[in-house]
Formats: sequence, C-alpha cells, structure tokens
Amino acid sequence: MPLHVNLYHEVQRQDRARRRDPLRLGMLAILVIAVGFIAYYFVELEQCHAVATVFGGLQDDWSRIDPKCKAAKARQDELDDQIKASDQLKKNVESRFYLAPVLGEILRTVPQNVQLLHVAVDAPADGDATTSLLTVSGISSAAEPRREAETVRTALEAKLGTEFKKVTSVFKALDDSDQLVTFNGHPLPTATFTIEFEIQVRDPIVAAPTPVRRQRIAAE
Repeated sequence: MPLHVNLYHEVQRQDRARRRDPLRLGMLAILVIAVGFIAYYFVELEQCHAVATVFGGLQDDWSRIDPKCKAAKARQDELDDQIKASDQLKKNVESRFYLAPVLGEILRTVPQNVQLLHVAVDAPADGDATTSLLTVSGISSAAEPRREAETVRTALEAKLGTEFKKVTSVFKALDDSDQLVTFNGHPLPTATFTIEFEIQVRDPIVAAPTPVRRQRIAAE
C-alpha cells in the first residue's frame, strides 16, 4: 500500500483559514451591500428624473391653459349674470298685473246704483310674488245699502275668479252714510265701503322635497 505524505497541509490550512476569515467575509458583504445601494440610487435617480420631466411638461401645459381657464371663468361669470338678469326680467314680465282688463270687468259688474270712488292695485315688484291686492272703494245706494255693497263684493269676487286662479275678498270698511242720493227719482240711503281683493296671478313655486335618508338599524 503506497504511503502519501501531504507536505502542503499547512499551506492549505492557511488558505482555508484565509477564505474563512470573518473580516474578509464582512468586507465582501459590505461591498455587495454598497453595490446594491449604488444600483438602487441610480434607479431612483432615473425615476426622479422621469418624474421631473413629466412635471416640467405639465407645468408648461398649465402655463398655456391657465390664462384660458381664467378667461373662461370670467366669461362664465358674465354669462351667469346675464342669465340671472334675464330670468329676473322674465319673472317680472310674467308677474305683471294688467289693470285695464280688470277695470273693464269691474265696470261691467258694478250696477248703476253703486258709485266707485277709488280703485288701486298693489302688485309687488318681486318676480317671485304670486298674489296682488286690488282695493275698490265706493258708495252703494239702495233700500239696504250695506246688503247692496255685499252683493257687489260677491259679484266682483265671482267675476274675477273666472279670470284668475284664486280670488278672495274682505271688507276693509263698510259704514252707513248720512248722505241720501236720488236714483230713478227716489231718495235712497247710502253706505261707503272699501273691499280688498287678494288675487293669485300664478301658482307658487314649490321647492323640490329633500330626499329622506333611511337609517338602517341593526338588530341587537
């Protein structure tokens, strides 16, 4: 059996010890980590450069669009003001109270033994107003002048009710007068009256109901 003698065992042992040296292994680990960090730095640097390029492009686009946006906003505000003014004018036109037809109906309804002294209309300038007030004052002459004034009130309310959506009336004043008038050759007692008619010229605007949120109650 041949005998083998290893004359390099000391050299091999030193070489293995050198390869397993903790300091050397630590330096290699630090070098690998440093290379990883450098690579990560360059990757992040490239991403930041790409983001900066995109951001610069967006800034350029915004610098071109911003003046147009401001001009469009100013134009929108101008158009909104014009629309509001137009809507208000439309409301005022639609809510106008035409007195001439009403006067014609009053003259056709009031009998000859009733003399009108004053007719006035209070029509609010607000375009959202739905009612107007008509005031009629006069002198009624009849055997029962107060009843004659009541007949005039109900007749006018019925007549105006055919022209408008809703009409209500009330006496603001109804008093006997000491003055006598001659009608058809007969002296008749008189009564002074003032009637106020509330006339609904159009339907009120009904606000849209607020949706009710249903709450879900969990059963315990």
